[in-house]
Amino acid sequence: GSQIYPYTMRLKNQEGGTIRIAQPGILVEPWNQIAGSIWVYDHMPEAATSDGGTMVDPYTGLSWPLRIEKADVVVKEGLPVAKTLDWLTLSTAPKIEVPKDAWVDWDAKTQTFITAGEMYTQTVEANTKVTIYYPTDMFKTVKWQDGSPISAGDFIMYMIMVFDPGKKDSPIYDESQSPGLEAFLSHFKGVKILSTDPFAFEIYDDQFYLDAETMVAIRSCFPYYYTGGAPWQTVALGYLADSSTDKSTELAFSTDKAGVKGVEWMSFIAGPSLDILKGWMNDGASKNFIPYAPTMSQFVSADEASLRWSNLQKWYALHGHFWIGNGPFYLDKVYPVEKIITLQRFAEYPDPATRWMGFGSPMLAEVSVEGPQQITSGDEPSYDIYVTFENKPYPSDQIDTVKYLVFDSNRTSMISGMAVLSEAGHYIITLPNEVTSKLQEGANTLEVVVTSKAVSIPVIKDKEFISKTP
Repeated sequence: GSQIYPYTMRLKNQEGGTIRIAQPGILVEPWNQIAGSIWVYDHMPEAATSDGGTMVDPYTGLSWPLRIEKADVVVKEGLPVAKTLDWLTLSTAPKIEVPKDAWVDWDAKTQTFITAGEMYTQTVEANTKVTIYYPTDMFKTVKWQDGSPISAGDFIMYMIMVFDPGKKDSPIYDESQSPGLEAFLSHFKGVKILSTDPFAFEIYDDQFYLDAETMVAIRSCFPYYYTGGAPWQTVALGYLADSSTDKSTELAFSTDKAGVKGVEWMSFIAGPSLDILKGWMNDGASKNFIPYAPTMSQFVSADEASLRWSNLQKWYALHGHFWIGNGPFYLDKVYPVEKIITLQRFAEYPDPATRWMGFGSPMLAEVSVEGPQQITSGDEPSYDIYVTFENKPYPSDQIDTVKYLVFDSNRTSMISGMAVLSEAGHYIITLPNEVTSKLQEGANTLEVVVTSKAVSIPVIKDKEFISKTP
């Protein structure tokens, strides 16, 4: 149920080892990253094999940078967008113009992107602009599990595949993909590549989200497809089998197209698909095939293509399947009859095993309230609020708010406000005399609400006190 589980899963008090996981099903439907199985029983192990541009915080739903280095979000003035985390910036602008050289659509016939200048006679505006920067060393440190360094070509292939399957002129046209593409084009305004190494781009869109972090995550353009990450050469392999350019379609990425064409739903890991894909792998290697060459050849050299196809052949010879990701685990062996798969630790994964261990358990705050049990109307009593986690002061930079409310004996709200930070984990509330003077004799309630940036669940602590008239 969580994207982060492969990064925090481990055996207690032990380094390494084997974990055996049982679940109601596995290999329920064919695996391919473009339009394969969406069963949770298949996606759970698939997720362990793939990284993304961002990591979803399991306790808040906000996104942290996983492969992205930083991002800048600009939205039109008046849009209700906010940010919580400091790894990105958020600003507003009276208007956001789409550059004329931004890619706004895809010509499946010529296999080239269409720019805003080519499509529109007037300047186009968007509601949002998100600029994403990937690290300068990413192409050296991040590898696919077959040993191929990730490259700009992987990102461009991802961008192409957003459009191409839903275009009628495409060799891999799939009518089931058209509605999704149509919906996407209704708000998408364009993307502009700023740099290929390090990889950076701007993306323009009318669609916005309340959290700026989500806007970056949705637009990361990291080569993570429908059900997992994939290098461009395995997507190209599927393209060749799905394509009707050279001959009739032999396999189909989606179950819908497979049904229409009367062919096998493509599986990268098992079944009759493997022999067909193996043939196309050898054909692609012999031709040093670069998919969508009019565009992709600007970003993929002949040497890179040769390395990719060679690594794919070696991978298949060793593992007997075509599922290649870039996550902390790789798919080693597949036993379709026994319904068993084995995942192994990817030794060349670039991050330390401890990177996400802070998410191993939620930082649920513990709150205590100390102060007078009895006050006199007209007094200005102070209350000490202690916020801790695992018996240590809760980090101030992780606290969102410490708010308080006072209710009289009839549960009528008398006042609300913010506690004042004294030191890490210690906050002070002082009730003004104009409020306490209005309290009747009897029991009242001071309610303290602590919200954290680390977890989405607030902690509420009540303290009752008695008020007396002078």
